Amino acid sequence: MPDRELMGDGGLNLSPDRELDRDTWLREVFPEWKTYLNEEIVNTVVEPSTFALWRLGGAAIWLKTPEDANIAVDLWFGTGGLLDYNEISKESGLFRMTGAEKFPWHRTLPHFLDPFAITKCDAYVSTHIHTDHCDFYAIKNLLKNTECVFVGPPRCCDIFKRFKVPRDRIVEVTPGTTYTIKDVEITALESFDRTVLITEQNLHKLTMEDFAKLMDKKAANYLFKMPAGSLYHAGDSHYSNGFFKHGRMYDVDLAMITFGDNPDGLTDKMNPYDCYRAAKCLRAKVVIPMHYADWSPVAGDPTDVEMIAQKKFAKFNVCIMSPTTKFVWPKDKDEKRIEVTRGSEYFRPELIDIPFPSYL
Repeated sequence: MPDRELMGDGGLNLSPDRELDRDTWLREVFPEWKTYLNEEIVNTVVEPSTFALWRLGGAAIWLKTPEDANIAVDLWFGTGGLLDYNEISKESGLFRMTGAEKFPWHRTLPHFLDPFAITKCDAYVSTHIHTDHCDFYAIKNLLKNTECVFVGPPRCCDIFKRFKVPRDRIVEVTPGTTYTIKDVEITALESFDRTVLITEQNLHKLTMEDFAKLMDKKAANYLFKMPAGSLYHAGDSHYSNGFFKHGRMYDVDLAMITFGDNPDGLTDKMNPYDCYRAAKCLRAKVVIPMHYADWSPVAGDPTDVEMIAQKKFAKFNVCIMSPTTKFVWPKDKDEKRIEVTRGSEYFRPELIDIPFPSYL
């Protein structure tokens, strides 16, 4: 039997005599959650007249339905870092908006899913071209290990093709396009992501007409309609009167809306008040804030959205979900918090084994 003190969490061999290199460390430590969440999603049976989603950090969610539709939206396994101003980066929205010499675009959340352990997925849906929404690592793994289709606006489809996705597995969408997978009807809608517009070469040469066409090529919001209800995913949209239009055209039960606390000199995310306004315009019954906890410069506090909604006597519920947690519609529609379990449901007092009085 190995010495217990030389075995780490998960049974790892921590013997001082063991050889260790960087590749071994990476394999054993990352992703930090191993395959726990992969297994939870696979093993979850979604009851009739419901749908389930997991919030995965960033704008990423995993949607699952009673007919076992598995849809990954903006799944992201990449990273960030200290970005330098150069001939390529100077055309990104971050550098164009700020003129920064460097940009501390650090990822602040761990990786919750193991991309190599995903073997079942029906669709990878991308809201726009940015790498944390149209992700190399997600696309390559899903292409190899699943039979999923890849859904996105034209420029995202160009990225899919670049990453060797066959044309018969690509679904190109523009506002109004509808695509059905099992018991899910996916409708692409207009995006209002102004940041994605300025991530464009030869920006100074574009006319107003060019800008009007460009958004539909680079980004999309989505409405996922299921027998139990609907989910609106706003991608990285900024506030727009277009949310009012969508709220009148469609019945929105649950809305996932990006927001953050922008640093002075940069407007990359919706502020909390605009997040409230977007949810109100959509006439959503529940709003789940997202994308506020994964990039260091724009990290925000979701209770700001909740506070504004309470002050305004909003007719919708603000549900603050910790990453990795599951929301089930309509069971959880009145929940204010869904947090990662602290484990007490697994505690068994009868199994406590303390070799001294517990009062010591």
